[in-house]
Amino acid sequence: MRLTGTQQFCYRIHPLNSVFTAEVLAICQALDELVIPETDILILPNSFSALSSLKNLSFHSPKVIQRLAAKIRIRKNLNKKIALLWVPGHSGVSWNEKADSIAKQVSDFSPYIDWIASEDILSHLKKQSLQITEENYHKSKYKLLIGNIPDILTISKWTGNRVQDRLIARIISKTITTPGLLSRFNLHPDPLCRVCNEINDISHILLRCQKYASVKVILWRKLNIVSANITYDVLLSRALVNKTHFLIFVQTLKYFDID
Repeated sequence: MRLTGTQQFCYRIHPLNSVFTAEVLAICQALDELVIPETDILILPNSFSALSSLKNLSFHSPKVIQRLAAKIRIRKNLNKKIALLWVPGHSGVSWNEKADSIAKQVSDFSPYIDWIASEDILSHLKKQSLQITEENYHKSKYKLLIGNIPDILTISKWTGNRVQDRLIARIISKTITTPGLLSRFNLHPDPLCRVCNEINDISHILLRCQKYASVKVILWRKLNIVSANITYDVLLSRALVNKTHFLIFVQTLKYFDID
């Protein structure tokens, strides 16, 4: 939404569009509405990210920024002067305060801008895919086996690389390659731990194996685990409760014989 001295206008956009896209579309629409040929144009947006993206225009810029740049280029070719001046917020700028007020009055009957940024569509599909995966997990038998853990989207923000992604995914799903796991598929002759004489799977390694007793004492203290006898899902819930605990857990895994 933008104002001139004699007119005001506001538009609806598709809800899939991000705030960034909405801000750039507002500037685009202002250029379309301000068609007075003899008047130079000054637009006062409060979106620093929009102006920064426009300044650093490239082939890889968002499509909506490329659209804005094209509109500006066309008008410059017609010898029209256009200036975009960033203002940090609406407060104290009377026109922008008025614009903000009118934008809040938009309704289902307001004119509609038929544009959805491709980047926003992809972002929505990615979030939807992760949400479906998360919902399917909570409905599956693995939820009962593993217990409560943060959603995939949250954990993916904590991992530093694909190696960590795979490692954590395999620990959560108990598919770390161990003699105990391999023996279930007749791929290892001896499933027992040589130190403890128990099934040598990931649960045993992380929870009970005496070979790593000193490592676990330090890890338990850092993760605020009091009891020495805990279940696998309790360990995961403590290790994945936040990013700090997650990083401690990942860094300690190098002291266990797992890959």
